[in-house]
Amino acid sequence: MPEWIFAIKEEDLKEEKIKVIKTGNKQIALIKKNSEIYALLNECPHQGCPLKNGTLEDYVLKCACHNWGFDIRTGDNVDTGEYIDMDDPKVEVFETQIEDGNVSVLV
Repeated sequence: MPEWIFAIKEEDLKEEKIKVIKTGNKQIALIKKNSEIYALLNECPHQGCPLKNGTLEDYVLKCACHNWGFDIRTGDNVDTGEYIDMDDPKVEVFETQIEDGNVSVLV
Protein backbone atom coordinates (compact mmCIF):
# COMPACT_ATOMS: atom_id res chain seq x y z
CA MET A 1 0.00 0.00 0.00
CA PRO A 2 1.61 3.32 -1.02
CA GLU A 3 2.28 5.84 1.71
CA TRP A 4 3.44 9.45 1.94
CA ILE A 5 6.97 9.86 3.27
CA PHE A 6 8.81 13.05 4.16
CA ALA A 7 11.49 13.72 1.54
CA ILE A 8 13.02 17.16 2.06
CA LYS A 9 12.27 20.68 3.18
CA GLU A 10 11.15 22.68 0.15
CA GLU A 11 13.72 25.41 0.89
CA ASP A 12 16.53 22.81 0.59
CA LEU A 13 15.56 21.92 -2.97
CA LYS A 14 17.01 24.41 -5.43
CA GLU A 15 15.53 25.12 -8.87
CA GLU A 16 16.77 22.64 -11.53
CA LYS A 17 19.07 20.82 -9.10
CA ILE A 18 18.77 17.10 -8.37
CA LYS A 19 18.58 15.81 -4.79
CA VAL A 20 18.41 12.11 -4.03
CA ILE A 21 16.59 10.60 -1.08
CA LYS A 22 16.61 6.97 0.02
CA THR A 23 13.51 5.16 1.13
CA GLY A 24 13.46 1.42 1.68
CA ASN A 25 15.29 -0.12 -1.26
CA LYS A 26 14.68 2.84 -3.60
CA GLN A 27 16.64 5.96 -4.40
CA ILE A 28 14.39 8.78 -5.59
CA ALA A 29 15.63 11.80 -7.51
CA LEU A 30 13.82 15.04 -6.66
CA ILE A 31 13.89 17.93 -9.11
CA LYS A 32 12.36 21.38 -8.75
CA LYS A 33 11.46 22.89 -12.12
CA ASN A 34 9.41 26.09 -12.51
CA SER A 35 8.40 25.81 -8.83
CA GLU A 36 6.95 22.31 -9.32
CA ILE A 37 8.59 19.31 -7.69
CA TYR A 38 9.06 16.06 -9.58
CA ALA A 39 10.18 12.70 -8.21
CA LEU A 40 11.49 9.77 -10.22
CA LEU A 41 13.46 6.63 -9.61
CA ASN A 42 17.18 7.44 -9.63
CA GLU A 43 17.95 4.63 -12.06
CA CYS A 44 18.04 4.51 -15.84
CA PRO A 45 16.11 1.45 -17.09
CA HIS A 46 18.83 0.81 -19.68
CA GLN A 47 21.75 -0.25 -17.49
CA GLY A 48 20.87 1.09 -14.06
CA CYS A 49 23.03 4.22 -14.16
CA PRO A 50 22.11 6.82 -11.52
CA LEU A 51 20.10 9.61 -13.13
CA LYS A 52 21.35 12.12 -10.54
CA ASN A 53 24.57 12.35 -12.58
CA GLY A 54 22.65 13.37 -15.70
CA THR A 55 21.81 16.78 -17.10
CA LEU A 56 18.45 18.52 -17.15
CA GLU A 57 17.44 20.11 -20.45
CA ASP A 58 14.02 21.74 -20.13
CA TYR A 59 11.90 18.86 -18.74
CA VAL A 60 14.20 16.11 -20.02
CA LEU A 61 16.72 14.44 -17.74
CA LYS A 62 19.55 12.94 -19.81
CA CYS A 63 21.31 9.91 -18.37
CA ALA A 64 25.05 10.48 -18.03
CA CYS A 65 25.91 6.95 -19.16
CA HIS A 66 24.34 6.71 -22.62
CA ASN A 67 22.47 10.01 -23.06
CA TRP A 68 18.97 8.53 -22.86
CA GLY A 69 16.39 11.23 -22.14
CA PHE A 70 13.41 10.94 -19.77
CA ASP A 71 10.58 13.42 -19.23
CA ILE A 72 10.67 14.22 -15.49
CA ARG A 73 6.89 14.79 -15.49
CA THR A 74 5.93 11.36 -16.83
CA GLY A 75 9.05 9.17 -16.81
CA ASP A 76 8.58 8.57 -20.54
CA ASN A 77 11.64 7.95 -22.68
CA VAL A 78 11.91 10.80 -25.17
CA ASP A 79 14.96 9.54 -27.02
CA THR A 80 17.11 6.53 -26.34
CA GLY A 81 20.22 7.95 -27.92
CA GLU A 82 20.81 4.46 -29.33
CA TYR A 83 18.53 1.63 -30.37
CA ILE A 84 17.83 -1.11 -27.88
CA ASP A 85 15.11 -3.75 -27.88
CA MET A 86 13.13 -2.65 -24.81
CA ASP A 87 9.33 -2.65 -24.76
CA ASP A 88 8.92 0.38 -22.51
CA PRO A 89 12.13 2.11 -21.39
CA LYS A 90 10.34 4.27 -18.81
CA VAL A 91 11.46 5.59 -15.42
CA GLU A 92 9.10 5.17 -12.47
CA VAL A 93 7.69 8.51 -11.26
CA PHE A 94 6.19 9.34 -7.88
CA GLU A 95 3.53 11.80 -6.80
CA THR A 96 4.72 14.69 -4.61
CA GLN A 97 3.01 17.13 -2.28
CA ILE A 98 4.09 20.15 -0.26
CA GLU A 99 2.63 20.85 3.15
CA ASP A 100 3.95 23.41 5.64
CA GLY A 101 7.19 23.71 3.62
CA ASN A 102 7.81 19.93 3.66
CA VAL A 103 7.98 17.88 0.49
CA SER A 104 6.53 14.38 0.68
CA VAL A 105 6.63 11.57 -1.88
CA LEU A 106 4.03 8.82 -2.34
CA VAL A 107 5.96 5.52 -2.41
